Amino acid sequence: MDIDSVVEQILPELVALRREFHAHPEIRFEEEWTSDRISRFLYDTGIKHTRGHAGGTGIVATLPGKSNKTIVLRADIDALEIPEQTGAPYASEIPNQMHACGHDGHIACLCGAAQALAREAGQQPLPNPVKFVFQPGEELGAGGRRIVEEGLIDGASAAFALHAWPGLPVGRFGVKNGPVMASADWFRTTVTGRGCHGADPAAGVDPVVVAAHIVVALQSIVSREIDPLDAAVVTIGKVEAGAANNVIPETAVIEGSYRALDMRVRDTITKAIQRICSSVALAHRATAETVFGEDHYIPLVNDPEMARFVRETVTRTIGPDAVVEVLRPSMASEDFAFYLEKVPGCFIILGMGDAPPLHSPYFNFNDEAIPYAVKLLAALATEFGA
Repeated sequence: MDIDSVVEQILPELVALRREFHAHPEIRFEEEWTSDRISRFLYDTGIKHTRGHAGGTGIVATLPGKSNKTIVLRADIDALEIPEQTGAPYASEIPNQMHACGHDGHIACLCGAAQALAREAGQQPLPNPVKFVFQPGEELGAGGRRIVEEGLIDGASAAFALHAWPGLPVGRFGVKNGPVMASADWFRTTVTGRGCHGADPAAGVDPVVVAAHIVVALQSIVSREIDPLDAAVVTIGKVEAGAANNVIPETAVIEGSYRALDMRVRDTITKAIQRICSSVALAHRATAETVFGEDHYIPLVNDPEMARFVRETVTRTIGPDAVVEVLRPSMASEDFAFYLEKVPGCFIILGMGDAPPLHSPYFNFNDEAIPYAVKLLAALATEFGA
């Protein structure tokens, strides 16, 4: 396949498609318009697909191949609850929602790879079967776990995904062996004391003071319970209590998150949070109930052999200078981790150039990256096992 020629032909359509998605962002598991538009594109391209996956809006498309080595290519499709401030002519038409993490571009790139491979399949059988997964709910919904639980990638030989990354030059791809991104968990602790008038604190048990002690004590987990060589983060993002400045309330609520690159470390933090919250509350005559979120994320770990294959494919397809070694993992999280727990694969960083950071109201996917991404995705699917 003359991939350069094919990509040149379809690029204007892909750029227009990406901007359509950008103008119609939908948050996790509400991606109805997005799912319909992807389905229409696949139908027009002649690619068989099924709908209704991973909460209802996921799509899985397939192209047959000669081998028994199925390759999974994944794009996340959900947006964020952020009011857009890019000023782009195709800016979000949905109030307080925008594609601030590049998922609009991920969809367009995967659509492009599917279109290019479908053209090749029309001429001769593909070397490998290819499964294109358009996955909802990456942002806090752990939609990737639902894809895996539905058995949609069972029996696959490899899985690959790209993610937009500001700061990396366009046309460059970041690759790393081993841990790339962290686990993520959420918790909510409700401290219950005894309310009273602010002028008579001895008559009650102040949950605000107890909550303050808990917040400080939780910071000792990383500094004193985790090996200094193991990365971990415990963040308290919300503390809420009371309705008046002269009344000691009955309860106080603490909400936080924690991250680690190793499940052993993650489990240690979970137990420590439960212990510290309960014990500190008890020491101050209060009680604390901690609830952990169900949609947790596990560490994302690239298979070294798959990372090597990606480096070689980037070098052949894009050029020897296009591979950038990622030296340090990120403590952010990604639910492609659930794919890589099931199937060997690689999560690849896609250069966006000098763009605003992800999750910024000013972020906008760089369309100049689309042809590079389409070429690489198509090559990963066809060259695997060669």
